[in-house]
Amino acid sequence: MEQTNANGALQKPLGSGFNVTSTASEVMEGVSLAGKVAIVTGGYTGIGLETTKALAAAGATVVVPARSLDKAKENLMGVADVELAEIDLLNPDAIDAFAATFLASGRPLHLLIHNAGIMFVPLRRNSRGMESQLATNYAAPFQLTARLWPALKKAKGARVVNVSSLGRQRGG
Repeated sequence: MEQTNANGALQKPLGSGFNVTSTASEVMEGVSLAGKVAIVTGGYTGIGLETTKALAAAGATVVVPARSLDKAKENLMGVADVELAEIDLLNPDAIDAFAATFLASGRPLHLLIHNAGIMFVPLRRNSRGMESQLATNYAAPFQLTARLWPALKKAKGARVVNVSSLGRQRGG
């Protein structure tokens, strides 16, 4: 029988000294991200908000694409070096528009964190006919990464991070 990664069975410690109780500020201690640009989808609530705060505190300029600009402004009030932009990850045209605007800035993109996601929502489809969870959680990050590829290459060593939840362990 093939072993799966259920409950982290295949994961091995990195030897970083950090563990499940480590805080973002502990992990980022002594790290300078001055001059770096990051995009964090869903960077205005939950884990995304904490990620945005930690990256900004380390000196990065953090672009937070948000479906709700009002909520993002409220939650990120007082956080320096954060730029807000509108995006609806369910809308492929909105993804393209956001990426085009970012690329037009001419900046490299050092870190792209796909954190936004939806779960347990009523059946809904995007303009391509794709179910909303599949469109938002899988197709949108792929499309956004593809559209931002020139800026990622420009950074010469960029990172793309996909955040997931424990829900991933329900499948085989």
